[in-house]
Formats: sequence, structure tokens, C-alpha cells
Amino acid sequence: MRNLLSFALIGLALVLPAQAQQMAPGFPGDAAVDLGQEKKTLKPRVVPNSGRLEWMPAERDLTSWTTLSHLDQRDARRPQRVTLEEPLAGNPMRGRDIAMAKSRGNCVACHELPGDPWPGTVGNSLLNYQRRGMSDARVYQQIYDARIFNPQTVMPPYGTNNLLNEQELRDLVAYLQNLE
Repeated sequence: MRNLLSFALIGLALVLPAQAQQMAPGFPGDAAVDLGQEKKTLKPRVVPNSGRLEWMPAERDLTSWTTLSHLDQRDARRPQRVTLEEPLAGNPMRGRDIAMAKSRGNCVACHELPGDPWPGTVGNSLLNYQRRGMSDARVYQQIYDARIFNPQTVMPPYGTNNLLNEQELRDLVAYLQNLE
């Protein structure tokens, strides 16, 4: 169930209500978008014992992202290189909360992290991350927009797409850099 929100947000070819498709000009027909909703992005909810999905408003607006739909012809934001202004001043405990929260970082959807019983397997394991010896600036850039290092990555550009603010990014870096 954890990845269900992620799948809805990237606009997989799921049957959407006709009104949602009509209300989202410029988006592919399989995008989980309803411009009449405050957050615009929709997420599916299984209707028990029916074999149907019900579309609910998501926790955040992801309409500025391009979807993974082959029908999506919108331009993606260009990768952004950033410079971390030292000191880091991040809080590892807040960073852990962000990494684990579905409505925020949701790092656990793709990565293995301590204390998560259902680790993701799409991204690298983040266990013992501190041992990698990466600088805070390198980790900050990776989270801000990993496309700087790997143009083919599927990791969301959290900073470029304004999904996390600067302090939240700093908190995530502090959390990762403290994983022994």
C-alpha cells in the first residue's frame, strides 16, 4: 500500500473519473489530476469488496511534475545545481520523521532505512549511510536534485520541485549523515 500513493502521483494508466480528465487540460488522460481540488493531485483508495478504486485528494499538489505517462508532453523543470551554505544546522530527528512520512519525504518507499519493516528496493539501501563518507554538500545536492549526478534517475528532485523546503532538506541530510 505504501507505493500506491507514489504510483497515483506519477500518473500511471489507471481509469480516472471522467470529470477529472475533463478538468485537467494539458495533462495526459491517465494523469491523476483534478484541477477543481485544492491539492489538484488525486490518489486512489480501494473500495472494499467492490473491485473499484475511488479517487481522493492527495496530501500535496504534484501537478508541477511531469508524469511518467508516455502521453505527457509537458516540459520537466531543468536539473538545478545548488550550493549548501554551511553550517548544516539540520536536526536528525526531524529528518527521520521526514524520511518516514508518506506525505513528506517518503524515502522509505524506495530506500531501506533503520526501523522500517517494509523497506523499499528501488533505491540504494541507506543503512550505515555515514560510512559512505560523503560531504553534507554532496548529500544535500543528491536530495535537492539527483539529476545533477544521474540524468536517468527516478529519484524525485525534492528541492527543484519545492516538495521539501531548505530546512527539511538540511534535516534529511543530518539524519542520513548520522546513520551508523
